[in-house]
Amino acid sequence: MYRITHQNAYELCIVLSDWVGNVKYARYSTFSVGPMYDYILSVGGYSGTAGDGFLLSSSSFTNNGAKFSTRWYDQGTDSSTSMAEYFGGGWWFNGFGHSNLNGPYFRDPDRYNSNDGLGVFWYPFYSNNNNYSLKKTKMMIRPTNFSTRVGCQT
Repeated sequence: MYRITHQNAYELCIVLSDWVGNVKYARYSTFSVGPMYDYILSVGGYSGTAGDGFLLSSSSFTNNGAKFSTRWYDQGTDSSTSMAEYFGGGWWFNGFGHSNLNGPYFRDPDRYNSNDGLGVFWYPFYSNNNNYSLKKTKMMIRPTNFSTRVGCQT
């Protein structure tokens, strides 16, 4: 990701689907990932219908500027808990997670349990409920100067 996103200026579109057919999107006008070991997330300019799962408006809990953590390589800012272990997957956590698209995949009736993490979630998608594991997600990037201006559609 670093090699791709540092060749040009990129934007990010995330399309999210729940188990009853609701589809929403989050678009970020800037997106890049820093070089290896830290893979620092740089994201900005939210728009969309899914809500801002990277929490750009918060200085304390934003994912912007966070290092990528995995269950075995915690780089989060909370020294007492590994958020990747707690949420069950690698992601850009910063103190607390408002999204995790790499969490364990649960079918709707399975939901989550405290031993397996919270599943695939985007906190603002479902009435600020991180106990709802999404059915499908898609992350897409493209250069911001892409010649055909097609919106981030669901």
